[in-house]
Amino acid sequence: MKRYAKLHICARILEVLMGVYFLVGALPKGLDIDKFAVQIAAYKVMQSPNLLLATALFTLFVEVALGISMVVGLRLKGLTILAMQGMLVFFAVLILYAWRMYGLEDCGCFPFFKMSPPVSLAKNGVLIASGIFILWVRIKGNRAINKEENSESKSKKENASTVVTVAAKFLVAAILASAATAYAYFDIDWSSFKSTENDTNSISYAQFELYLPEGYFNLGSGLYLVPIMSMTCDECMGMVPEINELWQMPDMPPMVALCYEDVPGKMDTFRGDTQPVFPMYSLGDRAMLYYALIDEDSFRLSLVHDGKLVKAWDGHVPPYEEIMDSIAAVGGE
Repeated sequence: MKRYAKLHICARILEVLMGVYFLVGALPKGLDIDKFAVQIAAYKVMQSPNLLLATALFTLFVEVALGISMVVGLRLKGLTILAMQGMLVFFAVLILYAWRMYGLEDCGCFPFFKMSPPVSLAKNGVLIASGIFILWVRIKGNRAINKEENSESKSKKENASTVVTVAAKFLVAAILASAATAYAYFDIDWSSFKSTENDTNSISYAQFELYLPEGYFNLGSGLYLVPIMSMTCDECMGMVPEINELWQMPDMPPMVALCYEDVPGKMDTFRGDTQPVFPMYSLGDRAMLYYALIDEDSFRLSLVHDGKLVKAWDGHVPPYEEIMDSIAAVGGE
């Protein structure tokens, strides 16, 4: 009995430490859910901003709920540990997929610092092994203690007390997880999802009324050619010479680029490296707005008419003639 009592203490300490780990990892995700959604996008499993945010919020809820449950000792006959292990296995599969298929560099598991796939997989392995140890101790320890003490059935009063305790712990975990998720939800940049009239699936460009040194651009009125790019994207950098050529071609509509700039100063660096001749507008670090404007590729060239997307080219700059044909089609509507 003493042996298993010591193992119970070790298992409990390990359980609390694991719970604290999940809570510490969930904290920065809840404080900047948009950034966490961007990290999820790096897995290339989904690109829809709504799905990214829904996944980010659900992951936050689960991590907080599991963390609180392990800290307060809500075990639910092992279901808490099994749920944690299932989540870790699922994440490990995703990490392997994104690492092998798309060269994932940061799993996003612990936003305080960059965690490479090999490190993250090793960490998940340790957590899964720890969970197995906790389950083993609980199962074997309880059996040994029950045999040695030859305990009798609990009274109705004791059973009622146990139910109340479990219910209280469950309520604490649910409330705190819901509160963290609600905070993150209301911190989302919902203005990024403003849709066009009569088309809830298309984002409105009318929200961009821009006063730039190169002039005034109101994307809600008239015809515009709009490159959409990230200031840290090598693919986007490679498009600049072709966009420069388009900008100088005859009969081109006004052009202005919408640029995701996660860190101030990145657009200046981008300009210095690529020498664009067309106007550029920084979206700042509004990651969800950037993802709402693009599709699966980091670069998109959009033809916009009166605030509505009428044609898009993803991952490449089309020939001049193709653009002119699309412009002619808009004029014929």
